[in-house]
Amino acid sequence: MVLDYKTMNTVKRITLIYLLLLMANGHCQSYSYKVKYGMVQAGTAKLVHNLEKGVLTSFLSIQSSPWLSNLWTLSDSIRSIYLVESGELKSHIKAIHEGTYHRNYLVNFVDSNMVSINGKEHELNTQGIKDIPSLLFDLSRTHFQHGDTLRYRLWDGRGFGVLNLAVEKAIGPSLFKPFSAAGWKLSPLNSTKKSRENQIQLAMMYSESYPHEPLRIEIGTKYGNVIMRLVKR
Repeated sequence: MVLDYKTMNTVKRITLIYLLLLMANGHCQSYSYKVKYGMVQAGTAKLVHNLEKGVLTSFLSIQSSPWLSNLWTLSDSIRSIYLVESGELKSHIKAIHEGTYHRNYLVNFVDSNMVSINGKEHELNTQGIKDIPSLLFDLSRTHFQHGDTLRYRLWDGRGFGVLNLAVEKAIGPSLFKPFSAAGWKLSPLNSTKKSRENQIQLAMMYSESYPHEPLRIEIGTKYGNVIMRLVKR
């Protein structure tokens, strides 16, 4: 189901208000990124986390720069609510605008066996499901070990796929890699049929320090990869 334009505009207004409220809260963590889309320096991104009494509210947005928007628009956003202690994803709102491709998903995780997508309920085992913002938050508080494999059920708008991440300790600059950074590199091992259908691709670089900062995030989209590089916390 694709939402009509009136509903889409309402979602955009709610998202803006939601972001402003998060930024006004003193418990926020906010990260700003430069965005590269394919080979092009495309725009900016923002990741905001707010944790209050065990409830995590998050917002992730990616926007193309004005010059690129004149030719082709990139405007994706996700906002979600996640219960940290129990690991339950409660809501996920995703708006996609990539060129002429437009999709909006309003998702509520009703209980452990039911999900509502744009008002239509589906039976689904929702236990352990995360979306990209809640996953990024959980990873920032994970104690990594070199050689580990991390496995997640990752929601992406209308469904989920299995994401397997290999953990690698990056030691920083060397003779052969003079521009590499120290930290933790999380790379997808492989993809399943379901993840390919939902086009879920995610790779990350986190800081050595704990809690880890998301230094670099690579997200696969319908038309190509978005690479986000941290410029300001």
